[in-house]
Amino acid sequence: MLTPPYVTRHLPVTLPCLPIRRLGSSPPHSQSVPLLSANTSVLLALSASALLLFSPPSLISELRRVKNVSPWIARDVQNFEKCKADTMLQELLARCTGRSQNLSVNEKSKLLETALNAVLPICNAGAVAQEIKGHLTNFCDTNLEPLTYAPFVKAANCALRELSKVNVDGIPAFKIDNKTNILLHVNDPMPIYQDHQDKQSERKPDVVVVSHQTALGTKAHETQESQVLTETACKSPTDNFQWTDVRSTLEFKRTRKSLTHPPSVYKTDYVVPSPSAQYMEYRKDTNGPAKPTGSTPATGSAQTPHEASNELRPSSQSSRGVKRKRGGNNEDRTEEDDPTKPPPIVQNGLYVAEMFAAHIARQHVISFIVNNDYIYIWFCDRETTIQGAAINFVQDLPRWLVLLLIMQRMGYEQWGLNRVFEPEPGFSGKVMVEDTQIDLELDVKSKERVTHFGIRGRATTVFPVKSEALSDRQRDACFLNESPELVAKLYWPEETRQSEPDILKEVYKIAQTDPDVRGHVPELVWFHKFEETSTSKIRVALGLKDAERAEQGSRVLYIIVFRKLIPITTLSGEEFIVAWWQVVKCHRALWKRGVLHRDVSPSNLMVYRLCGQYIGVLNDYDLSSFKRDGPRGLERTGTVPFMAVELLSPDAMAGKVEHLYAHDAESLIWVLTWVCLRYEGGNLLSKNRPLEEWLKVDARTCAKEKGNFGFTGIRSVRPSTSHAESWDLVRRCFSAVQSLYTAYEYRKLTDELAFQLLLERPKLEHDNRRRTCS
Repeated sequence: MLTPPYVTRHLPVTLPCLPIRRLGSSPPHSQSVPLLSANTSVLLALSASALLLFSPPSLISELRRVKNVSPWIARDVQNFEKCKADTMLQELLARCTGRSQNLSVNEKSKLLETALNAVLPICNAGAVAQEIKGHLTNFCDTNLEPLTYAPFVKAANCALRELSKVNVDGIPAFKIDNKTNILLHVNDPMPIYQDHQDKQSERKPDVVVVSHQTALGTKAHETQESQVLTETACKSPTDNFQWTDVRSTLEFKRTRKSLTHPPSVYKTDYVVPSPSAQYMEYRKDTNGPAKPTGSTPATGSAQTPHEASNELRPSSQSSRGVKRKRGGNNEDRTEEDDPTKPPPIVQNGLYVAEMFAAHIARQHVISFIVNNDYIYIWFCDRETTIQGAAINFVQDLPRWLVLLLIMQRMGYEQWGLNRVFEPEPGFSGKVMVEDTQIDLELDVKSKERVTHFGIRGRATTVFPVKSEALSDRQRDACFLNESPELVAKLYWPEETRQSEPDILKEVYKIAQTDPDVRGHVPELVWFHKFEETSTSKIRVALGLKDAERAEQGSRVLYIIVFRKLIPITTLSGEEFIVAWWQVVKCHRALWKRGVLHRDVSPSNLMVYRLCGQYIGVLNDYDLSSFKRDGPRGLERTGTVPFMAVELLSPDAMAGKVEHLYAHDAESLIWVLTWVCLRYEGGNLLSKNRPLEEWLKVDARTCAKEKGNFGFTGIRSVRPSTSHAESWDLVRRCFSAVQSLYTAYEYRKLTDELAFQLLLERPKLEHDNRRRTCS
């Protein structure tokens, strides 16, 4: 069998190098990105994140009304990894050198020792030491949490000012630059807003880390730096900060009234915290893990619903530069849906999610929780969260100053920002990709950008792409979609999972000989794997993983550019059924040839127009696998409201139930039902949407709801007017599905029999009925 010409030209290859530059700037002489390879796939409403466990391409319009995301964030942060305080400081210090991977464990340990000795004089000698101790004493004597912010910020900024004079071998010297130099600034009770498509979130972190330029704001030319450090930064800002300008946050908690004052002399020995204070637990008043709404224990990472941020409200304009009232508008707030303030770990997680959402392709976020006189470092990336053991910043001032030194000397990359997409703080331009075969303009700040809200998981972000060269490229017979529009997908798949481009390579081979697949698969134009972003590196460096299992559970950043598609939910009547059936046949053909999709949802059923007709496309293969290999990676696959009921059992969630063709066939029926009930004339119903609760419940509850619906609930619901003719097909399909669930077990069928029973026979009967009636 011949390899299609398009695939031959674009198989993954190693090319010299692919320049990526910002529009409006001179092409850099030395900055480049290792060249991307390419293949093919399409997308449209792209994977913004899945409901509950997994992340298919966007249930965005569906999820916007899920106001409280605290439960999902709780799931992301509660099962954190633990790291010793000095180990964390050593690694962060090493990263400041720019060559952390070249340093041995002994060299990193010596670097920390050198840094501790370098900051020790600031702790013990002179007026600055007395000033810092005075602020810390005030902190200890103030037992109301809001009143502790100012003395803490004063002590930190006083130390940062003095640390600017300290030099440590291997660490870059301090440079005066208002864009990069940082300070701590009280933020509470001023809200920080962020737009998530047409909704807006509101958060109030206690203290933030910002640049001097951000702190000075519009009065930079008339305000002296000393005033900022001693006065302005200790008060809530007069204008709202923006999440794009916030490097980090500090969440405070005060439970003890009296704290021990600073000692007369500091040493460099680690002050060991009490066992109960060594790490902050999710909740000390609970004996087991939290069970957040919409989360289910699984063998792999969980995802959070896209932009379902709590305190989301309609956004009529961009929040950038807009001054707000300090307390916000109580009528607009939705915090009332969850009046109990989340635990500090969850609060911190919400801020982390906002910082991730504010920056394209952000690799990690470093944040802090201050609990009484302990500070905890949180390193959060798309794999898991890592908590550093407590540092008593009052009794162990040298280590706190080393931490502040790290924060002061960390570059843009060390804070987790990706220089390919954001070369400097506040960058808002466009990125140009230049290749010998195709030039791409990445509009990463587009209003059409779809951004994931959450911490762990694939964290898919989608934005439009422009290409002048694409229209001139020879097309292959696999692809009939001739839309000139492109979209880019940035996401973090597991490294051990078969990559989506590799899956699509096999799909395109099948498409050459199978008419049920040809023209019904997405078209990938270009892709690149950012090898250097692997989340395994920090864990190996911290000793949380050994080299042999480094990639287990780790994630890496990909960018894939697709030809744009249209959601199948925009169709109604016969057009919808025809496109849906084309996807059914494509899915079946691929399964027979060993490509298992395993993530059927409305977002993954797409269409395009050809000669006045809509053509169905089975989209999004980043959770697919080859039958010959079996499932790979730690993730469970699927989107809970559309998964087969049998796959929602505890055993299935634990990975003990084989994923069968019949399960995906049932998912196709759930998608058919979902669209018929919830969409009218191509638009999501504005109110009284059936099955709404399925977006909010966990897998076990959803299984119960779906079981009830299949046997009795289907009798009491009615499809929308535009899908009325399709309801006969839905009923016939459900009659077949019910026959699989006996009182004692799930009836397993061969793949071919499952296709005939669940899909083919109901469709033939439906078509015959329509012909008879007409």
